Amino acid sequence: MTPEFLSAMILKLEGSLAGAIVALVFVPPRTKSGFFRRSIVALICGVAFAPVVRFKAGFSDDAEGLFAAACLAAFVSWWFAGAIKRAAEAWQSTKPAKEE
Repeated sequence: MTPEFLSAMILKLEGSLAGAIVALVFVPPRTKSGFFRRSIVALICGVAFAPVVRFKAGFSDDAEGLFAAACLAAFVSWWFAGAIKRAAEAWQSTKPAKEE
């Protein structure tokens, strides 16, 4: 692995962690399992989608832009994971009961 690759991975991990912490403050989970589930999703999505977010959002190509993109991707994925869970719970509660 090249030093550039490692430094980019470290920046993306740090940005993802920062985004997850910010999301934790603004959109706190209700349970411990929700915290762990959302944290894992935020860390993975922050690293995976940071280059896409950087390109789409128009962030600079330097380290600061990569960090900001990872942070934003993690924050959005944290919120999105909670929204999916709430939608699934609402969908399950609106299913009609089986008739006998």
